[in-house]
Amino acid sequence: EKTKHKEIFPKFNHIKTFCIKHYKIIAILFIILLPVAFFCNKNTKVYYKLDASLPEYLPSITANQELKDKYGLTTQSMILVDKNMSSNTLKEMIEKIKQIEGVDFVLSYAELEQELPREVLSNDLREVFIGKEHQMVLISSKYEIASNELNSQIDEINKILKQYDENAMFIGEGALTKDLVEVSNHDFNSVNITSIGVIFIIMICVLGSISLPVILILVIEFAIFINMGIPYLTNTTIPFIASIVIGTIQLGATIDYAILITTKYLKNRREGKEKHDAVEQALGSSIPSILVSGLCFFGATFGVGAYSKVEMISSLCTLMSRGALISVAVVIFVLPSMLMIFDKLIIKTTRKFNQWGL
Repeated sequence: EKTKHKEIFPKFNHIKTFCIKHYKIIAILFIILLPVAFFCNKNTKVYYKLDASLPEYLPSITANQELKDKYGLTTQSMILVDKNMSSNTLKEMIEKIKQIEGVDFVLSYAELEQELPREVLSNDLREVFIGKEHQMVLISSKYEIASNELNSQIDEINKILKQYDENAMFIGEGALTKDLVEVSNHDFNSVNITSIGVIFIIMICVLGSISLPVILILVIEFAIFINMGIPYLTNTTIPFIASIVIGTIQLGATIDYAILITTKYLKNRREGKEKHDAVEQALGSSIPSILVSGLCFFGATFGVGAYSKVEMISSLCTLMSRGALISVAVVIFVLPSMLMIFDKLIIKTTRKFNQWGL
């Protein structure tokens, strides 16, 4: 009681009035911008090369750049084939691999035996190339890791390998990144669908409505599409994990804002108030809480995004801070418009309305 003071935050009546007065225009803009935001989100460029997010002054990054500048080494990989594969078969396989576009050089112990005097070839060197079960072949590619060209090249090399040894393995950062691309894309889609499905079921149980979860998820996904689509408009490449991180965090944060307004709207309608008054009162009483929560979320992430020298962390925090503001704006402006337009549908598809004569 002693530390109590007057509210500093204004009531934001002008925002509430604007949303209610122009709800039809806002709804039209929502319908127009939704496919645009979806398109931008789908076409945002992402990178899978993890060292691309690290500062250039780190010793490891500097060393890799020197290897590339001085020796032309871009992507190095290795092949493991059966130790008992004959030299002739191995040479035939290597010749086919050399003919693939973008392959810089291929090196095996069999070739070293041909090119170098036996005195130079020590047992230690032989043990590097030939182990107990496999023999190693080194490959250098001109293509960058995680590029479409390298991924296509890996597919071609694997086809050749399987012709000579079913158990042969293509190993290296390039192959690892290719697997990462394929696995992560599948996993991210599964996680997004599962997250939306779980929240949809929870909202059906909590709100007792079939239509409201659809409306809320559509509005929330619109906010996520805008946030993830901005890098496409600014021609910015973001880390591959951004879509799953932002998709789940922004979804989880925005659903709170949306449910706050929606539950107050339902309460007002069940008390017999007209849709205009129900939405206006729900929005007016929710705006301060939503703004405080959204600004706290923004403040907690914006500083890290601006300060961090690790590009991946900076990108994720920037996306989260921007997503907080976008979510606040979309929930405050778009959601009330949807509630006004679909009021009749919401009443018909939501339980416990008949008892109020609605």
